[in-house]
Amino acid sequence: MTLEANKKLALDFLGAVAAGNVAAVSAMMADDATWWVMPSTPLSGTHKKDVFLTMFPHVLELGDGPLTYRFDEVTAEGNRVSLTAKGHLKMKSGKVYNGDYHFLLFIEDGKIARGKEYVDTAHIAEIFGASAEAEPA
Repeated sequence: MTLEANKKLALDFLGAVAAGNVAAVSAMMADDATWWVMPSTPLSGTHKKDVFLTMFPHVLELGDGPLTYRFDEVTAEGNRVSLTAKGHLKMKSGKVYNGDYHFLLFIEDGKIARGKEYVDTAHIAEIFGASAEAEPA
């Protein structure tokens, strides 16, 4: 795939995550894909595809409206796409999640093979509650 095709796949993938479209997300991921979330959040750790496909819809269920991402930088090199983003989700609790992200996606054979998600852990604790330290990946 070209670098532009990799960028498009990454943006389409994260758009499907934000929309809660499990079927589309699944179709864009390799069967043996993994997703890593940095330590100190309720979702931290390295997760296989089947677990990831249950995680993000659960988070969206806590929202009162859609999750939106604003992408600031999107860079591709080799099989990697790096994206910085601001996420916004109004919560049913009345709080508003305005999270900062860095996503690093690895693409193989036209699918997301591995993802790394770096987030503002203090803001997640503020909105979703504190959590125990996750095991290192």
